[in-house]
Amino acid sequence: MGLFDAHYKDIQAYLTRKRNQGKVSETLHHGKTTWPSLKNRNLVLRQDTAVELGNPGDASVSFLLWMDDPSLIPHGQITRVGPDLPQAKNKQLSFGRVVIVGGSDFNEENSFDRYREMELLRYDIHLKGYMMRGVSQYQREWSRVSREAIDNGFSFQVLGGAIIDTFSKLDYIRSAEVIFITSSREDVLEMSAISDNAMKIIGAMNKMAGEMSFECDTCEYTDVCADVAELRSMRNALKKQGNHSRLGRA
Repeated sequence: MGLFDAHYKDIQAYLTRKRNQGKVSETLHHGKTTWPSLKNRNLVLRQDTAVELGNPGDASVSFLLWMDDPSLIPHGQITRVGPDLPQAKNKQLSFGRVVIVGGSDFNEENSFDRYREMELLRYDIHLKGYMMRGVSQYQREWSRVSREAIDNGFSFQVLGGAIIDTFSKLDYIRSAEVIFITSSREDVLEMSAISDNAMKIIGAMNKMAGEMSFECDTCEYTDVCADVAELRSMRNALKKQGNHSRLGRA
């Protein structure tokens, strides 16, 4: 399924613009992240914070996309738009985090369930000195990194590597990359516009699969489904599945 082909192209165009502005750095993640994990009591207090990312007073965007062609995604790539954490001049930064994965055998029947699994996994990161303080349904993310972690070498290479390791555990994921944005509020908001369009597709999927609602005349996502053939196929498959379930209970 090519649900997010257009959005992926928009992201690539965005990165090309930022490269031309000299804002982009790219590295590869090799092997496994060795940073210590601290799943319980991983608390970073304000007075111990070196960098705060995506504070509610700043711009923030965080979202996930998947592609059904793993070869499109450079596995292990970590892209930064803006300074890395040790080089951050401000204690508080607008922040963007985009996770893009390539998988196999995504189809009309399994895409929504896989999305829910990946969405939960996206926040299942527990690194010592890194605290995710808040996430929201509006694709925002708020986190803190401690001074001790920065002094010990914590960076987006570590965080990005941990995210890639986490997604690579899923048997249907073949490739994964992460993009971080810290350059400016404007750059984060520019990526947020891409996120808004992608989330319309997620919203339509949720409406169909989560609520099993197929009434096009009253649905706020009618225009989205009209433009995305894969959503129409998903609607038809889920509706057929729902009809079979009702017949089985009759």
